[in-house]
Amino acid sequence: MPEIVDPGTVRLSNADVLDFLKRKHLLNAQDVASDKAAGRPPVELADNYQRALRKHERELSSRKYPYADNPGAYNSSNRFKSMALFAEKLDERILGPLEAKHAQDPDVPRAEMWRRLQREQDVKGLTEIEHFQIFNLAPQCVETLQNIVVDWEARFTVEEIEVLLSTVNEVYRCGAKLPGDVNGMDIDAIGTNGDATEGGEDSA
Repeated sequence: MPEIVDPGTVRLSNADVLDFLKRKHLLNAQDVASDKAAGRPPVELADNYQRALRKHERELSSRKYPYADNPGAYNSSNRFKSMALFAEKLDERILGPLEAKHAQDPDVPRAEMWRRLQREQDVKGLTEIEHFQIFNLAPQCVETLQNIVVDWEARFTVEEIEVLLSTVNEVYRCGAKLPGDVNGMDIDAIGTNGDATEGGEDSA
C-alpha cells in the first residue's frame, strides 16, 4: 500500500487517497482522545486543513467512482493485482495478435518484420498515465475512454477500442470478485478493505 511521503514521491490512485484521508481522520480522533485522557489541551488543527480533508473525502466517497461498487478490483490488497491483470489481458487481446498480422507478408525480411511489430506494439501500448486514468475512472463508454487515450484514432482501430473498453468493464467493473486467476489466486474481496482469499480460505 503506497504511503504519502511528500507530494510527487509516489503516484496514488483516487482509492489510495481516500484511504489516506480516512486514516488521517482516525489518527486525528485518536490524538484528541489521547490528549483528553492525559488531561492535555487538544492540539488545534487549522480550519482550512480540516475543511480540505472533509471536502476531498466527500468528493472521493462519491459513488460515481468505480471503487465504490467494485471492491474486487479496488480493495486495497487487490489494486496492484487488478492493474496487472488488466495489462495482461490487453497484451493477450491487442498486442499479442499483432505478431500473426505482421507474419502474413512473406516478402518482408524477418528482421524488418520484428522492427515493424515492435513499433506497432510500442504505439498501441498504454502509457503509465493512461493506465492510471483508466484505473481511476473505469470508463463505461467509448467516448470517455477516447478522452483518456491520447491520439486514439492514430493508435487503435475501432475494434481495438471496443476490446479495450470490454476489458475495462471485465476487470475494473467486476463487483465483489476480481475475475480470473492472478498468480494462482482467486481473489475474493470483502468490504472496502477486505482480505484476499485463496482457494476459499483466508490467505496468510
